[in-house]
Amino acid sequence: MLWLSRILTFLIGFGALWGVVFLVVTTYGWEKVWASIHGSPDLGAVEFEGLAKGPKPNQALICPEGLCADGASDRVSPIYKVGVEDLSAALTKSLEGEASLERVDDGSDPLRLRYVQRTRLMRFPDTIRIQFYPLEDGATSTLALYSQSQIGTSDFGVNLQRADRWLGRLKDLEKEAE
Repeated sequence: MLWLSRILTFLIGFGALWGVVFLVVTTYGWEKVWASIHGSPDLGAVEFEGLAKGPKPNQALICPEGLCADGASDRVSPIYKVGVEDLSAALTKSLEGEASLERVDDGSDPLRLRYVQRTRLMRFPDTIRIQFYPLEDGATSTLALYSQSQIGTSDFGVNLQRADRWLGRLKDLEKEAE
């Protein structure tokens, strides 16, 4: 019967621990819990020139050819048949219905955007940075996008899926290959 009392003691302790976690989360919310443990969900701006991804696989980087560090980009950014202002406006408009998305930059530079998007259940924050680049002719443009999870090591491909989804919204603006 000693083993039964040990199992009951373990189960009571385990239940009490989850009760405390439940109480903290329902009182403060996941967003405040994560911020108190990991800091601000906004990971800040980046400079794309020469940018390389960190060692964790929980990030996605899309860059125009030659902008980011060699081999760092997951995809090469398309060239769009519109100027930078129109490309920025089109992407911004396309994101209006995106769930749990908050723009966190100060809005002072329309060619540099920064968002935080949270997962549905646990509210884990991802920071997404975008910069638009005019091309030499002035009538075409491209962009760089870096999506990065703040918490954990793996994101199960969520950041790359998001980047692909967002770029897919601009598909009709892509310039035809010559």
